[in-house]
Amino acid sequence: MIRANFTIRLNELDADLIKKLKSVFNKDNIIEINVFDELDETEYLFSTASNRESLYRSLEQFKKGEFVTRHGHELEA
Repeated sequence: MIRANFTIRLNELDADLIKKLKSVFNKDNIIEINVFDELDETEYLFSTASNRESLYRSLEQFKKGEFVTRHGHELEA
């Protein structure tokens, strides 16, 4: 099995990539192309149910004035 990763920006995508793929793989091979779009910070933070719940809980605590204060030495462990 041959595995190759190409990481490029969309504006750099052109027909040369197809030529490169054809030169690396046998014509009968099946290839898989995955496209990842970057998430902004907010989307990332809300990307899982547990994160969303934690953020909403923290927001509610903030609105109620319920603050937790930690000093630097308390965070070390």
